[in-house]
Amino acid sequence: MWVLKVKVREIWNPYRLRTSKFDVRLFLYSYNYYKEGEKIVFVGSGIVQGEDKNKKFFFEDLRNEEKLEYLEVNGDFFSCAYFEKFSSERLEKAKVAYNPRIILIKPAIIDEEGFEEWEISSHKREDLEEFLEQAQTVEYELSYFKESKLNNLMVYSMLPSLTEKQKEVLLLAVEKGYYGYPRKTTLKVLSDELGISLSTAQFHLAKAEAKLLPYVSKRLSN
Repeated sequence: MWVLKVKVREIWNPYRLRTSKFDVRLFLYSYNYYKEGEKIVFVGSGIVQGEDKNKKFFFEDLRNEEKLEYLEVNGDFFSCAYFEKFSSERLEKAKVAYNPRIILIKPAIIDEEGFEEWEISSHKREDLEEFLEQAQTVEYELSYFKESKLNNLMVYSMLPSLTEKQKEVLLLAVEKGYYGYPRKTTLKVLSDELGISLSTAQFHLAKAEAKLLPYVSKRLSN
């Protein structure tokens, strides 16, 4: 298989400006597109990561997007459809990005600076060459383009379900270097930042670890 990892910053989707505006990060699966009249409609779903107030502002602002066809929000998970004005050029770009031979190795990540990170694969090198050629028409950073065997796929529906508090404590712990060596922070510092007691932080983190570690252990043993 050929594998491509590239970051782009482009104008097409309605998420890019909002991730930077509200300081959130988006993990997105963009499933498909279809033509409807003079519109090309793109369908996807994802998870928004960030402070609760920022996620709230993100969704509130997204609901006001004039290109929005549909939006359903459940916690920090959402399903969405938005449209672009039809043109033959836009349709050709969509065909390249949604090539059915391309495998999305993990969700696209749209970061706080509006960059989209794509890690994709295909057994045909030319599929990824076309994708990269399209990426080069906007601001982009190439991480790698190589021949490699796939050993995993990241699908968020396969992961154990965590509560909002468990995710909040775990994500902050990772972000602040709690799991680094040497540790860059303490659980007391994390609990203070979250505005909860030390024992509550310990409880939620232990619950999150108890759910995730058996999953990770099973993957490693395969």
